[in-house]
Amino acid sequence: MILAYETRGELTENRHEGYVAVVDREGLRYRAGAVEEVCFFRSSSKPIQALPALLLGLDKTYGLTEAECAIMAGSNAGEPVCTDVVASLMEKTGVTEDDLVMKPRYPSHEPTKFAAIARGEGPRKIWHGCTPKHVGAILVQRTLTGSGRGYHLPDSAAQRLVRYAVSLFTDVPYEEIRMGTDGCGVPVFGVPGDKMALSFLRLARPELIPEPSFAACAVRMTDLMHRYPHLIRGRGYLCTRMNEDPGVVAKGGASGVYAFGLKKSGLGVMLKLWDGTETAWQAVIARILEQIAPGDCPELLRDLKTVELTGTVCHDIRCMTGETVGALISDFTLEKV
Repeated sequence: MILAYETRGELTENRHEGYVAVVDREGLRYRAGAVEEVCFFRSSSKPIQALPALLLGLDKTYGLTEAECAIMAGSNAGEPVCTDVVASLMEKTGVTEDDLVMKPRYPSHEPTKFAAIARGEGPRKIWHGCTPKHVGAILVQRTLTGSGRGYHLPDSAAQRLVRYAVSLFTDVPYEEIRMGTDGCGVPVFGVPGDKMALSFLRLARPELIPEPSFAACAVRMTDLMHRYPHLIRGRGYLCTRMNEDPGVVAKGGASGVYAFGLKKSGLGVMLKLWDGTETAWQAVIARILEQIAPGDCPELLRDLKTVELTGTVCHDIRCMTGETVGALISDFTLEKV
C-alpha cells in the first residue's frame, strides 16, 4: 500500500509503499497493507534491548546516572551532548572502544562530524549510533558469564536474554523470532508487524507485560525516555520530539521501520516503508495519529505537520535555494478491523 508520495513540479516523483499495524489489548484494531509480513525491528527494539541491564541491577552495580541508563535505549547521533554521556557510561563500567565489535565511524550529526574532521580527528567507535546498546550488552554478558567477550554472538548469554525479552513483549515464541545481523554487528530480530506494534503497546502500558520484573523495568525506562528524550536520538530529531510527549513512547530503526505506543488510548503502532526511507516517517505518523487518536497528543500532531525535524519531511520539499519545489504527501486511509 502507498503510505506516502513525493511530488516535484507537476510530477509524482516517488512513491513509498509499506504497511501500518495498530493494536490494542484485544488485538489488531487498524491496518493498512500486509501487517502480517515479518520485518526486522532494527533500532526500534533498543528500548526493549536495554531492559536486561536494568533487570540485573547493573545501574546500581556501576552507579549509573539516569542519563547513562536512558542512552542505552537510544541511537547516539554523535553530537557532544549525547557522546559525553556515552563516554561517562563507558568510563564508569570499564568498557573501552576496543571492546566494541563495530568499526569506527564519524558522527551522523553533520556539524559534529565536520568539526571533528576540521580538528584532524579520525573515526571513532564512540560516535557509532549503537555504541550505548553495545555497552549494555557487554555489561549483561559480563554479569552472566564473567566476561564481556562474545556479547554480539546470537548464542551469547546477553543476546539470548535480549531475544527472550523480545519474545515476551511480542508474544512471538522464542524459536520463531526471525534472526539476522544488524548494521552494527549484533543480532536483529524479525517479527510480524502487528506483533511489533504489540511490543510498543506494552512499553506504553507496562501493566500488560506478562512478567512483573520486566514490567517494572519498562516503567523505569519509559520514564527515562521522557526525562531525557534528546538522548534517544539527538536534538531536533523525530524520536526526540515524539518522546518529549509524556503520552508517547517511540523509537525508529533503519530501513524504514518506526514504532510507538500511545498511553492514553492504549494503542501500539508500527509502520514499515519498504524502500527503507526515513524522510517520510514524520508525514506518515501524522496521518496515522489524526486517524486513530487525534486528541491524545494535539501539540505533537501539530508539530509533526508544521515543524521541520532533522532527517524527515513534514510536507514541503525544498531545493538548495530554499524554494519549495514539491511536497511529501501522506493521505492513506487506515482500515478499521
